[in-house]
Amino acid sequence: MNDVKPETRRERAARTRFRIAKAAGDLFAEEGYAGTTIEAVAHRAGVAVQTVYFVFHTKPQLLVESVQIAGGGSEGGSEVMARAWIQEVIAAPDGARRLALAIEHGSLIYQRLAPLWPAILAALAEPEVREAWERIVRGRREGMRRIVDLMASRHELRSGLDPSIASDILFGLHRHELYLAFTHEAGWTFDRYRAWTYATLCDQLLPPDVARSAVLQGSPATAGLALAQALPELGH
Repeated sequence: MNDVKPETRRERAARTRFRIAKAAGDLFAEEGYAGTTIEAVAHRAGVAVQTVYFVFHTKPQLLVESVQIAGGGSEGGSEVMARAWIQEVIAAPDGARRLALAIEHGSLIYQRLAPLWPAILAALAEPEVREAWERIVRGRREGMRRIVDLMASRHELRSGLDPSIASDILFGLHRHELYLAFTHEAGWTFDRYRAWTYATLCDQLLPPDVARSAVLQGSPATAGLALAQALPELGH
């Protein structure tokens, strides 16, 4: 007896939408924004050109959803604050691990989005893309503020540090522009960039004794070993 439920129309539509957006993301990364055509996206996704237009309507919308899917990784285009790793950050037992988890997963987002960055820059003149990117940046800032507010409520910030300033520091130092500057322009490895970000934010946000212990001992988060191995290169 076959207990597998047949795919619903909504599920088929969602799968088709994801396949088109993923194909578009691959092409935007390979060919750039101007070099990617709707026809090429349809061919890569294995659908009719009319299907792409029916689902997405415009090329800017295709790019926006490609960015959301790339940023979401295995969780696709889901809302950031609903993702499993955010819940890990919220549930973390202390500030050092909270920061480590935020940096670990945030850095992976920047890594996934890096191939799309030239296309994003080229498309920012499109109002739809510019507005979507501004929403993404606002959402990132709001998410970081929620993390800092949680740290403040649990007395994890260094003494005398205003949460609004702490939030600005996290937002200013943990961002895709610095990821690209270090890894693409300066030639740092991913682990070295991530270790520097962790060490710097521990130093800026946590009490000195907690920060020093966190940096010297590494972190129990997923990136703990990689951070601990890369930190000696930075003089810690």
